[in-house]
Amino acid sequence: MRKNVFIRIYRAIRRAVYRIKEERPCNVSGVMLSHVSYHIRRNVGDTVLSQCVRKTFQSEGMGERWNLIELKTEVSDRMIEAINKGGGLVIGGGGLFLPDTNENAISGWQWAVPEELLKKIEVPVIVYSVGYNYFRGQEPGELFIRNLKLLVDKSAFVGLRNHGSVEKIKSLVNDEALASKIIFQPCTTTLIRKVYKNIPAKQRTGNVGVNMAFDRSEMRYGENKESVLRSVAGSIKEIQERGYKIYYLVHCLSDLEFVQYLEDADVSFKTIVMSYMYPHQVYKIYNKMDLVIGMRGHAQLIPFGLNCEIITLCSHDKSRWFLEDIEATDWCIELRDTVERLEDLQSRIVDLFITVHEERNEETRRRLFEAQEMLWKISRDNLARIKEIIKK
Repeated sequence: MRKNVFIRIYRAIRRAVYRIKEERPCNVSGVMLSHVSYHIRRNVGDTVLSQCVRKTFQSEGMGERWNLIELKTEVSDRMIEAINKGGGLVIGGGGLFLPDTNENAISGWQWAVPEELLKKIEVPVIVYSVGYNYFRGQEPGELFIRNLKLLVDKSAFVGLRNHGSVEKIKSLVNDEALASKIIFQPCTTTLIRKVYKNIPAKQRTGNVGVNMAFDRSEMRYGENKESVLRSVAGSIKEIQERGYKIYYLVHCLSDLEFVQYLEDADVSFKTIVMSYMYPHQVYKIYNKMDLVIGMRGHAQLIPFGLNCEIITLCSHDKSRWFLEDIEATDWCIELRDTVERLEDLQSRIVDLFITVHEERNEETRRRLFEAQEMLWKISRDNLARIKEIIKK
């Protein structure tokens, strides 16, 4: 019991120190920007993403100081007053357009901001690398659509993190003037090497990272969960037998469910729980992976941002949309598939691994670098626009 109390106190202190450093990262006086996100969360992908947004702004001379607003904090007049004292409000990134994370009857999306309070914001609103994260089979209701239109109308910049989200949100606002404001802004986690200059160069290690996701299992796997998980575990066993060291990378504690499947498949592996880690720790781990076989969105995007090779196990449109943006859908294996197609899932994963990492490694590396350069150019052009908006 005492140990658990000590751990909770220790984590609380670390969170407080981290927040202080993030709000005054340069210890200087300057224009303050407010930032609505999950700045510290047990899903480590969100923690990494939140800092990446701020680092990206800082790379272009913005965001000397930050007012961090936890996305689930109740929005009040006092909060709006604090926002209006700064130079702008940044919302995102992440899959914030989702109804059942921070479910509410206020806005219909993850930031439960009442319409009347959103209208009171006087500084420029920047929606930055936000994604449409509805799962397959989920459909938005009128509350979300009404608040979405208000948000787009209120915002000076609306950048969504893949073209799939851009097109979906344009169709939902169903208004030419509003739709014209919505553009593509890549997820900042895909740009990690561009904005963090002190990360060591990658070295070949023979390490392969694996991540699986278990939130909303019925939407991710359908009726084929057991056969899919056994097949994925079997493929990892085959890859391990080719001489690779396997690391199971846990972004969220629910990811631990896959450990039993790896053990049942007699895989030799090491589990790394990253849920309570901070960005620099996450980068150190991923930087040691040659290739990552990932299911979670940020088990795809973070390794890409560090120039790791990736294979995506797809159960959500957002994952395929990213691969479409970088012209790499051949790095994807669909998990929500017909029973007939899933029969050879294990061999297809192994075959793709051999193709991507062994037979066409030089080509894979070239494509990774070229895609990141393309995303970086788009982001820098967008940041130049945002800089002008905030200056006004």
